[in-house]
Amino acid sequence: MAKDKVTIVKAGGRVLDTDQELSKLLFAFEAIEGKKILVHGGGVFINELCEKLDIKTQMVDGRRITSKANMDVVLMACAGKLNKELVAGINKLGMQAVGLCGSDLSIIKSTKRNPEPIDFGQVGDIESVDTKWLKMFVDNGVVPVISSISQSDQYELLNTNADTIAANVAGALSEHFDVSLFFYFDKAGVLLDAEDDSSLIKELSKSEVDDLKAKNIIHKGMLPKLQNGFFALDKGVAEVKLGNSMGQGTKLYL
Repeated sequence: MAKDKVTIVKAGGRVLDTDQELSKLLFAFEAIEGKKILVHGGGVFINELCEKLDIKTQMVDGRRITSKANMDVVLMACAGKLNKELVAGINKLGMQAVGLCGSDLSIIKSTKRNPEPIDFGQVGDIESVDTKWLKMFVDNGVVPVISSISQSDQYELLNTNADTIAANVAGALSEHFDVSLFFYFDKAGVLLDAEDDSSLIKELSKSEVDDLKAKNIIHKGMLPKLQNGFFALDKGVAEVKLGNSMGQGTKLYL
């Protein structure tokens, strides 16, 4: 028997930074037919809030070192303001949404990252996704809006990469649904020239990505999305795309 389709959109980057871009995202999300889930980060807003509160921000290879003070900001930004604004925006367009993070209903369990060789602080690496509640929500027409926070076995809240959350949720749900995963951000997709949207690569295999990476052609900020995209395909996700238009972008294949 054919599986129902579920579309998971991970929104990040500057598409969450302005009312105009946020509105564009929500209208594009509304146009998706059938069951859907929205996953979001909050990097730009977190950085701005840390600056306002005079809290130091440290990054290593594009990944945030999350001190206890940084974790408080992550919770305010991701589980608070951004999550609830997205929920309200989806509700305004006539859908019914529920805001979640990984600790809600223990949906996403993780392990605190090993402090060697770099201590990333309150950062979690995903161990498992419980699909029971997510399945219940989407089967009843509710849109889960999931922020980038997970929970350890010790019930500690941990900052977790939103691309990784999206890929793991997509992979876990592929057992029950025909899942499409879209990484929605402020570029047309994977570009040969990061400043030129006309240099879009429409399709990419894992081996092609490895080749482009070796030649230092792909922007390093794109690599986590690509790694998580291929992870999702390995876990049975039917389709993975990246870009700023739901109908276009870069399609990944194994």
